[in-house]
Amino acid sequence: MADPFNEKTPALRVSQLDASELDNEVVHIIKAQLNKLFKYHKSNVLVTYDPEVTAVIKTIIWRFTIYAHESTIGQQILNLKYSGTAQQTSWMSRRQKILYGLILIVCPWLRERTDNLLNFVGLSQYHRKIQRILKWLDISLKLAAVLNFLVFLQNGVYQTIAERILGIQAMFPNRQGVRQVSFEYMTRELLWHGFSEFLFFTLPLINFQRVKNFVRSHILRRPDDPAGDGLRVMECAVCEDVPTNPQEIGCPHLFCYYCVQSNYKADPNFSCPRCRTNIPVVASIRPYRAVIS
Repeated sequence: MADPFNEKTPALRVSQLDASELDNEVVHIIKAQLNKLFKYHKSNVLVTYDPEVTAVIKTIIWRFTIYAHESTIGQQILNLKYSGTAQQTSWMSRRQKILYGLILIVCPWLRERTDNLLNFVGLSQYHRKIQRILKWLDISLKLAAVLNFLVFLQNGVYQTIAERILGIQAMFPNRQGVRQVSFEYMTRELLWHGFSEFLFFTLPLINFQRVKNFVRSHILRRPDDPAGDGLRVMECAVCEDVPTNPQEIGCPHLFCYYCVQSNYKADPNFSCPRCRTNIPVVASIRPYRAVIS
């Protein structure tokens, strides 16, 4: 019977990078779901305790991934596991799992709550000096992370500083077969990528407000408004709601300040959607003053 540990092979760089992106995306998805859950909660607890919420989410994920299976969610999807080296006959030790959690969960939380902790322990008088030290430490860690990433691109091991400190690297638990590259898939991906780049370039050049006004005026236009006898229609001609800060342009209809100003700035040829009265100059847009008889 073959020893499964002898079949371990170092993970590919692209697999490690993909696993890292998947792990980050999982945290973002969970936080997005929590934000939707507390969307209408008046206390705004998620904003106040954001570092604690993030730490709790990471702790739960760490407990059921790294601690239980020696691999993150992204690594499990890509069939990877953490190990010391390819020659070792064991995966992560319990000590490495706990240190991994401390580095990736506790350290970021301490950085976010430095001010609160200094005030709590009565060291607020050293606040400026400690903040300066933490600033230089943060810069040093970022520089070290860049250097570590360049070394990772060269050697293919220790993608993060935490992995290098703990001496762990991502491995394939089983020997992998030859990677089969589907050129049909690559061609499709390149095609969609080029198409999306084209859209990102062209969409900002299109004045959608002007297109919308043109369609509404010439294709979906309504019959002439019957309020031509001087009676005011007490609703916005654009959003059809009670006008906020009502404005007029010289026709019997009213507009919200934002509706008429935004449409005119986006399209100087904007006209009233109901009676098609044009706005010759911006001074024609003026606050509506009801006439009291």
